[in-house]
Amino acid sequence: MRFKSLLLTAVILSLSGARAQAQTIVHDPTSYAKLIEQAKTALDHLKSLQTQVQQGATLLDSLNQGTGAGALAQVLGSPEVRASLPDLDAFVAAARGDLSGLGALGAATQALRDEHRLLPAQAADLADPDLEATGVRAARDLALAQSVSKAAAARGEGLEALVGALDGATTARAVLDLQTRLAGEQALLANDQIRLNSLAMAQDAEARLQVQRERERATAARAARMAFYRRGFK
Repeated sequence: MRFKSLLLTAVILSLSGARAQAQTIVHDPTSYAKLIEQAKTALDHLKSLQTQVQQGATLLDSLNQGTGAGALAQVLGSPEVRASLPDLDAFVAAARGDLSGLGALGAATQALRDEHRLLPAQAADLADPDLEATGVRAARDLALAQSVSKAAAARGEGLEALVGALDGATTARAVLDLQTRLAGEQALLANDQIRLNSLAMAQDAEARLQVQRERERATAARAARMAFYRRGFK
């Protein structure tokens, strides 16, 4: 009987110890702290993703909005800038007296030629066939220089307007549009430089041809004089 009582007491104590151990594991404060920390980390990550999504939506909206960059610096699209350089064929034809292909530049050439003329055109042609052509060519080159100078001033004004707008751009779309516009203007400027170089080459060729004609004329005159002298001694 005493043995049974001791055995029952041992079983009860054993069960009490197991239950206390189980309760300690379930209510471990360290585990709860870790769970709370993980929940906070997940919430912060979710908030960060939400912010990124909102920023992406804002960027997308700004990219889809028109900026009107094409309407800025309209002087860059004016004929004074875009048509400041003539066609090469018309430029060369002007040296032969045909100014019809130069448009406004031809009118300016004629005005400059008349302003600086000392002899009437017919008298100049009678005096020297190249005299009038040389005067027209000089007037044409001066008119071209004036046209290029005006175009450069207008282009500079327009480019400054675009750069100022770029500095004040508030959206990504505005920055992209203005950068694209500036890149396009730079490409057009490079193309005008190539065309201007070709006109300069034409001017140089005309000058060398003029020198060649004068040499040939002098050679022909000398040959004519020698032939005249030979006939005189016969």
